[in-house]
Amino acid sequence: MKTETYGNGKYIVNISIHDTNGSGLAMFVRGGDKPHLGGVALASPGIEIHGKTLSSCDLWTITVPGHKDAELAQKIAKKVCNASGEPVSVSLGIHIENATAEDIELICNNVDAAVDVILKKYLC
Repeated sequence: MKTETYGNGKYIVNISIHDTNGSGLAMFVRGGDKPHLGGVALASPGIEIHGKTLSSCDLWTITVPGHKDAELAQKIAKKVCNASGEPVSVSLGIHIENATAEDIELICNNVDAAVDVILKKYLC
């Protein structure tokens, strides 16, 4: 398991990634005031039919009712799937109490930066 932490205070995010040696990656992203599980995304490299790839990757999501975490999980899963060429699952839960639009933007920027670190450090 590899882990990266990015940001400070209530904007801190932690990403752990489990590698199955070429058969898929499982990621858990948590942060904010109250880490939890709010959504899950699964991305798999697009299938090829008659010599044509139908999409860069196929995506599925599961959301805990009332949560928006699966939207960010889907973005991460697609990015890592395209970079690695492997199936990727992302379980995500980030909560900041009474979050403003600026809070959400900052936490999303920290998640993007942490994912970039993981891609550069472990997958490239």
